Amino acid sequence: MENTSQSSTLEELEAVIEYQFVLRDHLTLALTHKSFANEMLAGHSTVGHDNERLEFLGDAVLDLTLSDILMRRFPNDSEGGLSKKRASLVNEETLFRIAGQLTLERLIRLGKGEVKTGGLAKPRILASSVEAMLGAVFLDGGYQAVSRVVEKLFLSLLDDVSRSDVDFRDDFKTRLQERVQEKHRSTPIYRVERETGPDHDKQFEVSVRLFENIIATGVGRSKKAAEQDAARQALEKMT
Repeated sequence: MENTSQSSTLEELEAVIEYQFVLRDHLTLALTHKSFANEMLAGHSTVGHDNERLEFLGDAVLDLTLSDILMRRFPNDSEGGLSKKRASLVNEETLFRIAGQLTLERLIRLGKGEVKTGGLAKPRILASSVEAMLGAVFLDGGYQAVSRVVEKLFLSLLDDVSRSDVDFRDDFKTRLQERVQEKHRSTPIYRVERETGPDHDKQFEVSVRLFENIIATGVGRSKKAAEQDAARQALEKMT
């Protein structure tokens, strides 16, 4: 059960995102890190008691809602142009900035060990919490509700995309996809090969495959960062 102060801060977050949860437990779960659930449920499975499943949902929801918004905002853009714009918006750095604007560090529930290692300042944890929150909005209120929240949170970024040409030199995944589609009429596939390190400091190794053949592998502190590293190395090999 929420205490009064926690309820108050969750209400403030609802006011900022302009969405009031029907079941606030959805929001509480979205802000519950695995480290907190591990401490509360020592020796038991944490599946369903932390925000990882909502993060998975929110990642897909964010891609869908932003794709919809971009198609409406840029009716004359090609698929490639829309993909580039979306890639410039959906990344750990952007989500980390949004988390900071929402002051999610005040609300995320972390285990004591994660707090001691500076978990409330880690971009991956904060970015993942934004995705989990969006997954919670979708679960609680459906597509139209989460679409409105996404448009509000990304409004200034969408305006920036509208006003200027975005520099996509660092978006290796989009560049690789365009190269592979042009030359091979196919799409590169990314697969997590290995995860190492404790929960608060994981490292991912990801392979990028073409026709089931590994063309490069990359590493990173998040799956997305490892995918970008794998794409970068694949591009270097192709060049």
